[in-house]
Amino acid sequence: MRFIIFILFLIANFQAYAVDHDQVLQKVIEIYQLKKSSCDVNTALINKNLIPLGKLLFESKILSGSGDTSCATCHIDKHSLADALPMSVGVGGSGEGHERLNSNGIVVARNAFTLFGRSTADFNTFFWDGMVQEIEGKIVSPIGNGYTYGFKSPLSVAAIMPLLARDEFLGERRLLFNNQHIESIDDQYYFDRFLATNQIIRSIPLSSNSPDLGVLNHELKLIGVDTLSLPLVGNALASFITQKTLTECEPSDWDHYLAGDLRAISATQKEGATIFFGKGRCSGCHNGALYTDFGFHSLGVPQGELGPYLHRQDIGRATVTFDLDDRYRFRTPPLIRVSQTEPYGHSGAFSSLEEVVLFHINPIPFFEKYGWTSEREELTYGRILSTRSEILGFIDISSNEELSSVVEFLKAL
Repeated sequence: MRFIIFILFLIANFQAYAVDHDQVLQKVIEIYQLKKSSCDVNTALINKNLIPLGKLLFESKILSGSGDTSCATCHIDKHSLADALPMSVGVGGSGEGHERLNSNGIVVARNAFTLFGRSTADFNTFFWDGMVQEIEGKIVSPIGNGYTYGFKSPLSVAAIMPLLARDEFLGERRLLFNNQHIESIDDQYYFDRFLATNQIIRSIPLSSNSPDLGVLNHELKLIGVDTLSLPLVGNALASFITQKTLTECEPSDWDHYLAGDLRAISATQKEGATIFFGKGRCSGCHNGALYTDFGFHSLGVPQGELGPYLHRQDIGRATVTFDLDDRYRFRTPPLIRVSQTEPYGHSGAFSSLEEVVLFHINPIPFFEKYGWTSEREELTYGRILSTRSEILGFIDISSNEELSSVVEFLKAL
């Protein structure tokens, strides 16, 4: 952290004497060793034999307890593999994107993230609370070390976690409807859910007349296995996601600039970039190839009306570490395609880049505009505000023009 602050100091002072922003940015590129990266993938994650199976499992609803949800429900092509909702709508829902808000679906109390950038070799921490991480050669997750069960990467473990979550995939308990997923899994802890889910998907009746199950049976025969398993599902999904991002991702304007095209971004975006890497201190947390330090920080984001834990709270990283100091801390989000994946924040509280960037600087205008969502929030926000990361106090953006230039730069990522 001290090294990063020193670099920020150098860049901020260099700005004062620079002839133009291109000169400043060339120094930034040199110091941070930046290179075009938004479309990079770790090709080692791709098993070509598993891509068709992964595509089927990503798009089909056959793994959903109620038969109404797929991965593609919340990771939609036209929304850069997010869903454009503040919080996703899971089982029981219908339609796509905002249509789901008018259905009877269950709210998944966190914002869905894009899948772009998740297939790089550097991406080792998944979900807002970091429940899946690769640490010292192990995949640390609620089900244990994923490598010991046959998962090939942290991405493959992360890909099956929604299958163990009631609101996302397990389905609903209904009076006259026997949901095997709920009956077998709902009251279990994560590892027992893993075992129970594995048993259920192993017993999927491949002889069914369902078209999707017929295709599934065909794909399994092609790879020489008789049944599904969660490690196979995870590895197939990881292969498909990686191949999909490899073939569908287009280099960003910033990528083109890093490759040497100085006309790829506007003068305003160049100014925003110098602030981002300089006195704005944005790169203190948003650094590296994916513009994230994979650390956990608190912005003091208000809780809102919904949360996945007791009293509708979302205390973030603390639910993984059980450390009181980690309350309300969430993983620094990568910024690849950030302008295409609104709304923002773990709760989707911010509808625009302008709102979320301003909240980093000063949270007060947010509440002046929107007020409080509940009496409880109004009375308890001080506790959340007290957890704000100290690095936010070093941001030096002092005009709306500077704020706007930073936002414009983010649109180039």
